[in-house]
Amino acid sequence: MQHIDYVIGIDSGGTHYRLKAADLHGTVLGEYVGTPANHHQMSRQEMLDRIDRHVDALLAQFGGSRAEAQALVCGTTGLDSDEEGLMLQALYEGIAGFSCPMRIMNDAELAHYTVTGGEGILVICGTGSIAYGRNSAGRTARAGGWLFTIMGDEGSGAWISRMALRHLGRYFDGAVAQSPLVRLTRGRLDLESRNDLIELSRRMGTQPWFTPQLGQTVDEAAAQGDGTAIEILKTAAHHVFGVVEDLVVALQMDGEDSFKLGLWGSTILRSPVLKRTFLELVHERYPHVEVRYADKQAVDGAVDLALSMCRAGGNCNADGCHR
Repeated sequence: MQHIDYVIGIDSGGTHYRLKAADLHGTVLGEYVGTPANHHQMSRQEMLDRIDRHVDALLAQFGGSRAEAQALVCGTTGLDSDEEGLMLQALYEGIAGFSCPMRIMNDAELAHYTVTGGEGILVICGTGSIAYGRNSAGRTARAGGWLFTIMGDEGSGAWISRMALRHLGRYFDGAVAQSPLVRLTRGRLDLESRNDLIELSRRMGTQPWFTPQLGQTVDEAAAQGDGTAIEILKTAAHHVFGVVEDLVVALQMDGEDSFKLGLWGSTILRSPVLKRTFLELVHERYPHVEVRYADKQAVDGAVDLALSMCRAGGNCNADGCHR
């Protein structure tokens, strides 16, 4: 069997576990999307078993051997402390058959590199919300990303969904009238009565990672002119902008004439009201900001970083690599 040196990039998110392999020239050899492998939701052994299955499915596409891997980079959700970073680094280095250099990072850091190239601020607003940045002096920081249990993930898809459900509660209280947001939310979740909403709320309380995804529902209601839906989305934009402001302060970037600001996440990118309001706030406060959007997926950024590791380490056999 032909010997193939390759690198692996991984985007370990809350919904999917994406892997991509490329040879040392950057040519894609295979890619695979599997179920999440989140250390907050399963044991170490369960994670290892799931990652093993995903890796095997990827390598089967091109007949790769684990021993031939030259570098692996994984951006993962939920990596929020140095202790978690050390734990996950050890977990990945313990995957059987691999002996290559590995780098495990928060998915916000990976997305930041993918969009900005490594300098500036990236705001992520999908299911959750967080901002990560690196200033011109190389200092890094993050803002937001705190769990919803302490009112974190502000302005995110999960936050918007909870606000829509709170409004539905007011409808069942008799405090607000029937509206597109009420009608669409009830239809989306088949909520006929106060008891139905109570049961859903109890489920959300006992399963903290479960929140109905109502972002598109709120967008649809806003498109129909629902005032509450529009206000929820505008408030979400203010919250997300607040996270950016916090990071600008933390990185002391408010004195810079210009900086890159990347946008990432389906909630902000697919919601016309939220995106428009957010950009209005940004340009009013930071008139010289350079707004950037992703032209590739996070898993592609992980592959790029893995190739950079390979080249910097002198282990790359591709033309032009440092030896």
